[in-house]
Amino acid sequence: MSSVNKDTSFRRCKKLFIKRGKHSMNLKRLICCVFAALLCLPIAAPTTSYSASKFTDVSGHWAEKYINTAINKKFASGYPDGRFLPDKAVTRAEFSAMVNKALGNTSTASLSFRDVPRDEWYYNDVAKALSAAYTAGYDDNTFRPDSPITRQEAAVMISRIVPSYGAKGNLKSFSDYRSIADWAYDALDKVNGKGYIGAYNDGKIHPEDQLTRAQTAKILCDLLDQESIVSGNTTVDRNGTKLSGKVYVNNVTIDKSLDEGSATIENCIILGNLSVKGGGSDSITISNSRVANASVDKNDDDPVRILAKGETAIVKLSAEQAAILQASSLSGGLFGPGFSSVTAGGSAQLTLKGSFPRLNITGSKAKVTLSSGSIDTLTVDGRYSEITAESGTSISTATVNAESYFFGSGSVSQMNVNANGVTYETKPKKWTIASKIDTPKQSDAETDITFSPKDKATKVKRDTKITITFGSAVKLYDGSTLTSSDVEDFVTLRKGSSSGSKVSFEASVNSAKTVITITPKSSLATDTKYYVIMDKNSVKDKNGKANTAQSIYFSTGDSVGEVTTTFSPANGASAVPVNTGISISFSEEVVRYSNGATISSSDSYLKDCIVFKKDSSSGSSVAFTAKINSSKKTITITPSSNLTLNQKYYLAVSGKKLKTADGDVAIEAKAVSWTTGVTTPVVDALTLTPGETSISASITSNIAGTAYLVALPAGDTAPNAAQIIAGQNASGIALESGYKASGALTAKTAKTFSLTGFASSTQYKIYAVVRTNNVNSPVKNASTSTIRPVSTLTKLEVIPVVNGSANQKNLVSFNKGTTAYNISLNTGIPSLIVKASGSGDITIDGTASKDNITKEIALTGSNQTIDIKIAKSGTDSTTYRVTVNSKDDFSISTLKVSEGSRTLTDNGGRSFSLTSTGDALIKVEVTASDPYAIVELNGKGSLQKGSTTFTLSASETVFTFTITSGSESGNYKLKFTRPEVEPEPTKPDPEPTKPDSEVPVVPSTPGAETTGSAVTTE
Repeated sequence: MSSVNKDTSFRRCKKLFIKRGKHSMNLKRLICCVFAALLCLPIAAPTTSYSASKFTDVSGHWAEKYINTAINKKFASGYPDGRFLPDKAVTRAEFSAMVNKALGNTSTASLSFRDVPRDEWYYNDVAKALSAAYTAGYDDNTFRPDSPITRQEAAVMISRIVPSYGAKGNLKSFSDYRSIADWAYDALDKVNGKGYIGAYNDGKIHPEDQLTRAQTAKILCDLLDQESIVSGNTTVDRNGTKLSGKVYVNNVTIDKSLDEGSATIENCIILGNLSVKGGGSDSITISNSRVANASVDKNDDDPVRILAKGETAIVKLSAEQAAILQASSLSGGLFGPGFSSVTAGGSAQLTLKGSFPRLNITGSKAKVTLSSGSIDTLTVDGRYSEITAESGTSISTATVNAESYFFGSGSVSQMNVNANGVTYETKPKKWTIASKIDTPKQSDAETDITFSPKDKATKVKRDTKITITFGSAVKLYDGSTLTSSDVEDFVTLRKGSSSGSKVSFEASVNSAKTVITITPKSSLATDTKYYVIMDKNSVKDKNGKANTAQSIYFSTGDSVGEVTTTFSPANGASAVPVNTGISISFSEEVVRYSNGATISSSDSYLKDCIVFKKDSSSGSSVAFTAKINSSKKTITITPSSNLTLNQKYYLAVSGKKLKTADGDVAIEAKAVSWTTGVTTPVVDALTLTPGETSISASITSNIAGTAYLVALPAGDTAPNAAQIIAGQNASGIALESGYKASGALTAKTAKTFSLTGFASSTQYKIYAVVRTNNVNSPVKNASTSTIRPVSTLTKLEVIPVVNGSANQKNLVSFNKGTTAYNISLNTGIPSLIVKASGSGDITIDGTASKDNITKEIALTGSNQTIDIKIAKSGTDSTTYRVTVNSKDDFSISTLKVSEGSRTLTDNGGRSFSLTSTGDALIKVEVTASDPYAIVELNGKGSLQKGSTTFTLSASETVFTFTITSGSESGNYKLKFTRPEVEPEPTKPDPEPTKPDSEVPVVPSTPGAETTGSAVTTE
């Protein structure tokens, strides 16, 4: 029964039930309705759990192996009637559910789709998919959860959950590539290049076909096998950290401990939230990556810079603090829009550089400066917001829903005004003003100055920092850039009165040049008046308006900032290990309360400061020793013996025993209580991946401990925990080393162990235990699919086609255990002949044959991949990949020049000056570095073999030739200097020969034999 017929049957039964009433309804029809409804249950809805081998419609199916894996990994399930329905279409909701389960995606987002009711099974999965930003709804506010998903729609979603920078398929090799939708072309090209969606047996890619359950299982199995997936949360706290080539399913935090350091995210996918709490002006660089959600919350005067480059999409970013967002060298389009949507909340101070599709301002008194580039759509909902568009920048559309102020000489093409109190420095080109709303007013930019503490403030803490905030960026009065070292030239802090003694301070200026922070070098005096004085004409804003003279004062109280006391274990903690570390930490350095004396490391005075008892403050005392660290901020308590299991303890710091080092604040009495115990370890997950003779077992535990694993044939009796830890079977017999493994585990972090030496065509079961503090977890087990042998090629040849001929050398050195090969050819080579042999079905880029195959592959560009797959019944298939890189090289490998019976040498380079002896013929041999380059000889014809030999006559003194490799060419020149031949002198008449005179015999000089010398050039 087709899915359409099932849906129709269900609707008919439902109408019948409504029409006749439940009491008159025929029992037989009721059963039909129930059965039809069950058949309509979606793939991710709660169903009966079956192992793949029990499904009645899976055995022998092409995707049987992938379905087995999908069931074992629990991201797919079957139907209550015992079928899997591998060829049934997958809906958008079902596909989202399978992706979420396969990846372990947990984050959610609020939904407003009118066709996704909260009580539907797929509500949470759609919320997770929306949060991870790999899918979205339609313009009519629907998600269409029950609509079948097409192959090209699935490709778009997959392209958003796997790193794909540099991946490129060859869609034009499919005869139906023109049917691919424009919006899906680039995504399908990348997904095809990564090998997740390929051709059918007919050589077509079928982009508009509905994706089936079997195809989905294969895609996700391949994805889990090929991608590096990080399921836990990740923290970046070291300067220079680089995250590369991974899928981060959950959250990534740029920790505040990174301080002003930098970090790089390259070719990654972050499906959770990227939380930026640290980093400096050198930036957090996000390159060729996709981030579903990002938040900037660096609570610091110096903003962090986030730089988006290349194929980067940050789908949503929110900021409530100071930050610089910069988009540079973006590719644009589906994969490189940069910051797709930015929200400025709270009192955010953002500086934007580059192109920004959408900016929403929701925070009251937020300040946004567009220093370069453009904003397509700006929405202002936060009251008293300040938007500065500097010279040369532009805002296409600004919708203003709250009182706000626009500064700068940048342009606003269209402003929709829906609130009173809107002002501007540069009038928008067009505006639309809502009914009963005042027309915006033009106002000059002012150098507004705000002080903190406020003028005449009282009881100001003695360790306060003083800030001077300007309404817009400022420069020094002479037009130069304001720096921290300039502040002391025009700002003075005085004690007691406006002419009192100067107070030394350190000053800093934020990167936006809007805030000066003054930090006194020592705590201010108690109950004292302090004046902050700023000279006239010290700074001016970008419109040239200078500041007026400023003077405010405030009075201190008798305290500094609060001191925080932190206990470990924390108050109310349970199941605390009996050997746990115990400490009390303070946010400031502490000394003795009585006299302010420094406390030494193991000072006995520390025991007077601490109360440590059983049960409560009136319980029996616990013997301990105490030490304080070198910073005098943390006291470590060590019990004289291990604590008692399941015992409640009381720990306190006494009042008026300690105070801050400057003597201003006494440490108040504070106490906590907690209970010892044991947290039972639990194996959260055990996932198996079988190989040809091995099994990779990934295990995750709720707490840290030691994992123990053993492998047994599936029919063997299960061992107990003690036997697993000892590496034994259920009979107590020790197992071979490959059948057991152990190692330390970190809480909630998966670790993979390798077990080896298994027989083919056999199913195994892995048993696992985690042990912590002498307590064992319950035994966890998982079964493998049958270990199967692997099909391999016996021969692989890759031969270039040159001038229509494939009589060239084989480019790969084949080894059946090596599956990846890289070759380099010039761009002028049109195609390759690929020959493969082996026992089984062999497929080359969609073309299949039995046992051996020969196929010509057209070359279309750099980094082209050719896949050769071999599969045999009863074995696992193997895919070999040949990657062809373009490399154009017109350099000379060797140049040999010979004249007559001797060899000439050259001076190297692209022009050769050679000296000849005279009129002898000169033989020149040229060999190009690229064996397939074209050597073109100065009108003497050409040869496409990478080398040639030619002869120069006695009359030739200059000769040129060109070497062309693909699209690159290089010209070479040979210049021969032939010596001028002097005329022979006139001989005098010979003297008469004297009789009987001896004529000396002059022996002839034999000619020296020479051979051509090889000259290597760059």
